[in-house]
Amino acid sequence: MSVFEDDILIVSQSIAIVDDEPDTVQLFEDILTANGYKVTGFTKPLVALEYIKENQYEFDLILSDYKMIPIDGCDLARKIITELDTKIKVIIITAANDIGDNHLKLQVYFKPVIMNKLIEIVKKNIHSF
Repeated sequence: MSVFEDDILIVSQSIAIVDDEPDTVQLFEDILTANGYKVTGFTKPLVALEYIKENQYEFDLILSDYKMIPIDGCDLARKIITELDTKIKVIIITAANDIGDNHLKLQVYFKPVIMNKLIEIVKKNIHSF
């Protein structure tokens, strides 16, 4: 997201983290915030979906767990991609051995993800302005 503040263009790269484990959300949020990203964390995928629908232009990237209830990360990604007029990239980061149905050909990374790898994933996939 970018805004003008005192005639200066301020660019804020914003990431949504969706994981039903609060500790994971907090860890990812801490790491990414310390590296200059604006982060919004969610522990409920349907709450995340509704918030993203209402604020779709706020996000540049979504990092989502796969195994969540009532919808998994691939279903969340499908809903975001098909129901919104947006180019937000969704990446799955999971401890699950198999994510099953990945028709969208989402990038998948497996936990545990070390700090440097998380930053590398984000830098590689977030829009550069």
